Amino acid sequence: MTRILNHTLLIIIAGGIMICTSCKKWLPADLNYLSPQATYTQTEFQPVLGRTTEYSLIFNTDNSNTPIHFQITNVRYRTTGQPTNDLEKEIPVTIWKQAYTGYETSVAEIDAKRTTEMHSIWEVRPTSGDFILWAEADSTMLHQQPDSGYLFDVIASNSGGKNVYHDLVLDPLRQEPYEPYDHDPITGDRSKIYPNPLDSSQFSFNYIHPASLTNVIGDSTDLPMNVDSVRVLFRKTGNGNTLTFKFLDKDSLPINPASFNDTKWDSLVHGFNVKVTDEYVRYDVAYPIPVVHYPTRFTTSDGSEASVNFSFDRIAFGNVRQVCSVAFNFAIYQKGDWEVIFYFYSDNPKFRNE
Repeated sequence: MTRILNHTLLIIIAGGIMICTSCKKWLPADLNYLSPQATYTQTEFQPVLGRTTEYSLIFNTDNSNTPIHFQITNVRYRTTGQPTNDLEKEIPVTIWKQAYTGYETSVAEIDAKRTTEMHSIWEVRPTSGDFILWAEADSTMLHQQPDSGYLFDVIASNSGGKNVYHDLVLDPLRQEPYEPYDHDPITGDRSKIYPNPLDSSQFSFNYIHPASLTNVIGDSTDLPMNVDSVRVLFRKTGNGNTLTFKFLDKDSLPINPASFNDTKWDSLVHGFNVKVTDEYVRYDVAYPIPVVHYPTRFTTSDGSEASVNFSFDRIAFGNVRQVCSVAFNFAIYQKGDWEVIFYFYSDNPKFRNE
């Protein structure tokens, strides 16, 4: 039967005329409709390796009947056109079987809510058309920029027909184990800042800084310190499940965490078995941090990063109690024993009273 779309249809019944307006289609009852205008609204993807990235709600069905079945096919290297099975390789990935709440009381309780399944490195959700790159995929498994990545096709079908979408692009970026990141996402080298873009011989390194400093005064200058006065360094020391905070003064000597006397160490991060020493504060943690993109009391408002605040109070001039703080938002995607170091390189914060 001829399919009729968006037209007024005249049907003659027993000598009379019935007018059918806004008729979408006429199909046999056992067939679905697949619009030839159904399409992907995004066709090029540049996920960062080492973190689970999902591209959702990117297929416009154009009023097609659902479910529609999606399948990736014809994967090839973008530069040579040679076929490859890189994207089809199955790897063990972490899946949540129970919801994370942010109120778990141990790493074991968090881990008990997760399980391992085998999935293709890059896959399409079979009934939605969403794409997902799993965190367990790394640079040893996939070509990444500056390589130009992969081309692939997608077949979308239901009982009413089949559409093939050609030449979708997957062009991953290399792993960034933490965020904010101070390395170039293409080369992996330390990021540099060039005051004069025409003179590449003059540059400074790009450093990570806190999100804010509030009421922090320089001990030697008595002037307010800004975020540029503090450099934040990430260092991985092992393959365990710990997170350590350290503080260094301008001479690279340890600052006792007790100096931050208003900090709620027990609720600073979603970590356990907190150990506070004269040189560091350490937690047992589940990775990644945050473990899911979900807002909790330990994260930013959108749940994308952990949010920490190191605070202390002091008596300022006029016998006024002044609350001072250093705030920082971050994420760590790679499991390990990580240190986050706050280096007050230009001046020491004034902790003492006036």
